[in-house]
Amino acid sequence: MPVYNTPLSFLTECLESVKASNIKSLYEVIIVNDGSTDSDVVSFLNNYKDGLTKIIHKENGGVSSARNVGLKNAGGEYVICLDSDDLLLKEINNAIIFLENNKNYDLLYCDVPFFGDTKYIAKKREFSLFRLLYISNFLTPSCTLFRKSIVEKILFNEDLSYSEDKDFFARIAYAGYRFKYLPTPFCRYRKLFNGQSLSQKRIGHSDYVENFIKNQFESHKIINLYSVNSYVIENFTKQKSNLIKLILIIHFPRLFEFLLKRKVFKNNFVVD
Repeated sequence: MPVYNTPLSFLTECLESVKASNIKSLYEVIIVNDGSTDSDVVSFLNNYKDGLTKIIHKENGGVSSARNVGLKNAGGEYVICLDSDDLLLKEINNAIIFLENNKNYDLLYCDVPFFGDTKYIAKKREFSLFRLLYISNFLTPSCTLFRKSIVEKILFNEDLSYSEDKDFFARIAYAGYRFKYLPTPFCRYRKLFNGQSLSQKRIGHSDYVENFIKNQFESHKIINLYSVNSYVIENFTKQKSNLIKLILIIHFPRLFEFLLKRKVFKNNFVVD
């Protein structure tokens, strides 16, 4: 759990959610204080006593640096990179049991319930490297549980200030690790429109970073026609609204333009 000046109310709420999740397995919480300057946060961390919690203080180096310190110090078999303002749910126990009983999978991810300044559930689908690289980053560290053995070979790229999570998951997939989608959420993700997150600031020249992620393992060679076709078929199978959109665009373009102007559809993309 990386902490950098997290509002104290959010941090304590996060820690309480871990306790309330009633994890059935032996577990530890590793908090990495990434050079926080907020006196309330620093005082809280200096005085926080919990037999299951380890607190590591370091100079500020960014979220990837903090996560890597935590991962290197983790002693468990499974790991979740929980952000310090998110909430863990009791369903994490089901995720642990799934990985325990399904050795052929290495990383488990779930639907993401957003709360805070917005409230909705981001529905996920079965893993597609094509979608991850070329459509959108649909994975979040707080909502993924993975085997510790992965980070013995792959860590977050500390040189990236944007899309470091997308890069992390892409390299895991490229290395041959198996992903599995579990619909039932085991974490709630806090969404704030305060302009403070890297995704909101768009720090780090996002186009450059996106190209870097693809080019480091020549993604155009590993994404074949079969993977694209499989993704498109699943997209239309699972997202009926996209199929309707496609039919309108092809056969009733004027009607679609009218509906687009009336904001019935947000855009003219037929895959997402």
